[in-house]
Amino acid sequence: MNQASLTPTFVCVDYEIEGTPLGLDPTRLLIEVFLSSGASLVDHQLPVVASFEDPAAAMEASIVAQWRTQREINDPSRKVRVGVHMGRLWEAVAVLNCSNGNQIVFTGEVDTFTGGTLDARPMALAQIWPGSDPVQLWLSTDSRPDIDGRPLRVPT
Repeated sequence: MNQASLTPTFVCVDYEIEGTPLGLDPTRLLIEVFLSSGASLVDHQLPVVASFEDPAAAMEASIVAQWRTQREINDPSRKVRVGVHMGRLWEAVAVLNCSNGNQIVFTGEVDTFTGGTLDARPMALAQIWPGSDPVQLWLSTDSRPDIDGRPLRVPT
């Protein structure tokens, strides 16, 4: 059993809403994608929090979920924000808080445990939770349309 299977990978989802959402609420679609990818749902105040045993599966499901939301819901007023982290849930929420709409942001731990094979670029080295060293944050740059290129929302 490797370390990745012992440490949960959390995928936290929220929405960036500008104006009045025009399309359907994508929460049900997101839950469907995560459950079909082997996730367990976590009861939380965020719209969706999923826990995965495998960080690669978490990233793949995040990409599929955001891609399907863009294609099937297509609401420019409500953009999916995703944060992915191996570790504690509150840390994953902090990663989510660094993302903008149409971004999937993940930590260096996820990059390490996926063998550096993710299509991504390093965005920031930031101290996003108290008492820790700075954390490398990555932006998934896979083939989704409409990846938001704004700088991350990192604490200064």
